[in-house]
Amino acid sequence: MKKLNSLAVIYASEGTGHRTAAFALCEAFLAYNPQGRVICCDILDFVPAWLKYVVSEGYVAMARHAPWLWGAFYWGSDRPGAQSRAFEWAHERLCRLYLPRLKNLFAANGTEAAIFTHYFGASELAKMEAGRIPVYCADTDFESHRFQRGAEFAWSFAGSPNAVRQRLAEGIYNVSDAGVPIAQKFKNLLSKEEARAKLGLPQDERVILVSGGGIGAGSVFNAAKSLAALRGTRVAVICGSNAKLFAQMKENVRIEGFVSNMEDYYAAADAAVMKPGGLSASEALCAGLPMLLIDPVPGQEELNMAYLTSNGAAWPLPRPSRAAESVVALFAGEAAQRMSAAAKELARPEAAGEIIAKIAGEE
Repeated sequence: MKKLNSLAVIYASEGTGHRTAAFALCEAFLAYNPQGRVICCDILDFVPAWLKYVVSEGYVAMARHAPWLWGAFYWGSDRPGAQSRAFEWAHERLCRLYLPRLKNLFAANGTEAAIFTHYFGASELAKMEAGRIPVYCADTDFESHRFQRGAEFAWSFAGSPNAVRQRLAEGIYNVSDAGVPIAQKFKNLLSKEEARAKLGLPQDERVILVSGGGIGAGSVFNAAKSLAALRGTRVAVICGSNAKLFAQMKENVRIEGFVSNMEDYYAAADAAVMKPGGLSASEALCAGLPMLLIDPVPGQEELNMAYLTSNGAAWPLPRPSRAAESVVALFAGEAAQRMSAAAKELARPEAAGEIIAKIAGEE
C-alpha cells in the first residue's frame, strides 16, 4: 500500500489545546512516515489580523475574566436558534473569502489529506474539497460542539464514547472513538520516583500539582494558598502564560510559568488541582492522576468535568480556597486509589497514532 506522503494539520490559536493536539498529530504522522511532508498551520492566519486578534485574545480574556460570556456564546451556538444561525451565516461567508488561500497552500504542497483540530473552516473545506482530498476532524474535548459534527467529513475522531454517541444520534456514522490526540511522550512516563528526582521534588512528601492550564486561568492562587498549609505536602504550581499569577505566587510555593516537560510533573504528583481542559485532562489520565477540578469554563470544560467525574476519575472542587480539605479527604481512605484506576481506564495515550493510522488507511 502506498504511504500517505503529505498531510495538513489545521488548528486555531484559541487557547492552547487545539494547537497542542495538532502538534501531537504532526508528531505521529512523522513517526509513521519520517520522509513525509506535514503542514501545521493556524487557520486564523488566513483571516485578517484584527479578526485573529479578536478571536484568540478574546477567548483568553473571557476564560480568565468573564467565563459566563464564553458560556453564553458556546451554548447559544451549540443549540439551534437565532444565535447559531447567525454564526453559521458569518462562518460560511468568512470561509468563502479566506479558505481559497488554504486550498492554494494545499495545492502548492501536494497535500493528500487534511485534519482539523478546531471547527473553524473545517466543514466548509470538507465540502469544497469533496472528491479531491479527504478532510477529517479530531475532537480536543470529551464531548463535541455541533459545529464539529458533520457527515461531510471523511471521518471524525471522537474524544470519548460520549462524543461518538452524539454523532450517532444525528445519523453521523463515519466516526470512531479515538480519544483526544496527545504527544507521544505521554505513552512512556517516568516512575514517580524518577520524575521527582528529575524535578528536585522530595520523595517522602505528598506532591500536589496545581495548574490553570495553558493560559493560567482559574482560582489557582486560592487553591495553592490552601494547600500550602498542609504539613508533609509539597505544592507545585504551573501558571502557564499568566505572568500576573506567576508574580503573585512565586513567594509562596514552588512556582513555574510555562513548562515543556509537563509529563514529568504529572508523573511526579500524587494528585492534581486543575482546570478540566480536554488536552490537560487527557495528559493527566495517562499518569493515572486523581484530579480535583476547578473553575470549568462554561461549555466544553463543564462537559469535560461531567465526563471525568461521572467516570470516577475526578472530583469537582467548587471552592478552591478549601482545596486542602478535599486533598485530606482524597487520601483519607481508598478514594485516591480508585480515582487513579479509573483515570488509567480512561487514558488514551495512543490516540494520535491511531488517528494517523486510520487516515493512512492502515487501520
